[in-house]
Amino acid sequence: MHEHSINEHSTFGDYNCIVRYNYVFFSMKDTPTEIFYGLFQYLFDEYNQLLFDGSLTDCLIVITRKKNVMGHYSHKRWLDEDENKTDELALNPNMFHRYEVIEICQTLVHEMCHGWQYHYGTPSRGGYHNKEWAEKMISVGLMPSSTGQVGGKTTGQKMADYLIPGSKFDLFTKELLNNKVFAQLYYEINPILMDSLDPLKPLFPQIKGLSLIQDNQTTGKKTKIKYSCSCSNVWGKPDLKLYCKICKEDLFPAD
Repeated sequence: MHEHSINEHSTFGDYNCIVRYNYVFFSMKDTPTEIFYGLFQYLFDEYNQLLFDGSLTDCLIVITRKKNVMGHYSHKRWLDEDENKTDELALNPNMFHRYEVIEICQTLVHEMCHGWQYHYGTPSRGGYHNKEWAEKMISVGLMPSSTGQVGGKTTGQKMADYLIPGSKFDLFTKELLNNKVFAQLYYEINPILMDSLDPLKPLFPQIKGLSLIQDNQTTGKKTKIKYSCSCSNVWGKPDLKLYCKICKEDLFPAD
């Protein structure tokens, strides 16, 4: 992270003291917050230099637990007292123990491509992944896919991705996974995860290739589902038998 505004740095006991424009900030050494967020700032900086030629501006990296998303990017979400606007890049910690660690890196770079487009390209309406974004993803080493698999559409509202073998992203990320940088990643305690680990062995070598598709939480049954015929759709309880008097067809649960 570039700190051009820092004028002086000194140490007082167990605290780091940074003096910036006559403001003093104190922070404990090696706190969980510094270690956790420091990892993502480090990854952002490294990927920025390697894949984006250092062109991306710093953003505020946050953690979100929004359902059904692995991350998101919001342009000019934050404002400081000098009215300087900053983007937000969010990652969902629910994915940390449900997918392989490389998926965290893919999500980070996926969102960084949104950041590149906001500042240097032409984004489409909210949430839509257009051709320009898809081409940028491919250029850095990730193939956009509506299914997350080969053959999926490369543009759309909801998009996943998979790595392109031999790309800069692929080679650099594999190098990262083989060093100790991810040892700083905190994993949310999950019974299924913990039961699968050997407490006598280091954590990261065991978890970096581990994928947990389901956790210990159970999903409630749907109380209503959609039924469709040739001319209309209706919602109702599961296991209903419905007939449409307009098109003279039975209504069946929609896929």
